[in-house]
Amino acid sequence: MAGTALTVEVVSDLPHLEALEGEWNSLAWGIPWPMAQFGWIISAARAYQDDRLCIIVLRKSGTIQAVAPFVLRRYGLAHRLECLDHKLSEPQRLIARNEHYLQLLLKVLRMARYPLLLRGSATTSEDVHEFKRLTRAGLWVEKTSGSQDSFVPFSDIGQDLEERMSTKRRCTLRRKRRAAEKHGTVRFTITRPRPDELPELLDEFCRVESSGWKGRAATGLQYDSKRSSFFRMYSTRMAHEGALRLGFMTIGNATAAVRLDVIWANKSWELEIGYDEHFAHCSPGLLLSHEALRHGQAEGLLGHHFLGEAEPWHDTWAANKVNRVTLRYYPTTMSGMSALFQDALSRVGRTIRRRRRLLSADGKGAPGKSDAHLKENRTNPMTAT
Repeated sequence: MAGTALTVEVVSDLPHLEALEGEWNSLAWGIPWPMAQFGWIISAARAYQDDRLCIIVLRKSGTIQAVAPFVLRRYGLAHRLECLDHKLSEPQRLIARNEHYLQLLLKVLRMARYPLLLRGSATTSEDVHEFKRLTRAGLWVEKTSGSQDSFVPFSDIGQDLEERMSTKRRCTLRRKRRAAEKHGTVRFTITRPRPDELPELLDEFCRVESSGWKGRAATGLQYDSKRSSFFRMYSTRMAHEGALRLGFMTIGNATAAVRLDVIWANKSWELEIGYDEHFAHCSPGLLLSHEALRHGQAEGLLGHHFLGEAEPWHDTWAANKVNRVTLRYYPTTMSGMSALFQDALSRVGRTIRRRRRLLSADGKGAPGKSDAHLKENRTNPMTAT
């Protein structure tokens, strides 16, 4: 890049990352994606410090124009670049002021000669288009994983949300509400809490979110100290900005369902949701989600993102689906070939395990008990019809 005003900086420790807050905010403020914002990035970097920070910063005339928020992870016998928030399992993207600087950032990443993994990019995004165009000089793979997430647009503020729903879905909501009311008075609280209110509210949120099967599997926030630390730090930052939204559904004196959203770019983004299994037959998570969407529409928001994998219950509100892919880059180096071999081996192993489970019941291709158990855990009883 000689002869230009472009410089590349590699941020490898927290103090240097913290020093970028003002500049990062100036770059990312207009990006309609909460995971691109400094609050998300710094909370993830502080909560997850097992991997080495390797944040690529592209400047022109001293001003940040693009950022790749990566860590350098040990992968088999080599190292690989992955997003520093990879353990949070949310869609990932590169951050750039415009398409020109995104192209330059990808060229820098290609020159770094490390294998690269970027999960959850929307198929229509510039990331995917430029990745395909600029990685042709090396060995690369774009994996179409079939992953989707859901978005409910609020196209008309004056339109009742239930007008998007089928008659059957509306009847289901009313039936679930009546079932809940048999156990006591039903109340919904959708609030943007002040920072001083947050600790107590998050304690109750984590208690409910970590109950039921998440408690038995020890996968809830109360059992994952790093993930819990991330959400507490991030929630505190968003509460200070007035952008955090918490939802609670109570039946009598019991908290039946909880949810945590962030409001960004005039949309709500669902980050976590949980419920008390004692009320599963009432589908409290479905009822609370409906109230949260109604609340957002009344506030004048443009829509609601259900992050994570699209679920059938999202179709309650005729949700649009966003297709996402996993982008993989393997440079023609020893580390690139090692990562390629490791990924291929992992895919073969997953295929073998899946086929064994399918044959485990009676040897005739019927789903085995292990698959039935997994399906039961993945299917959310709070939304059963």
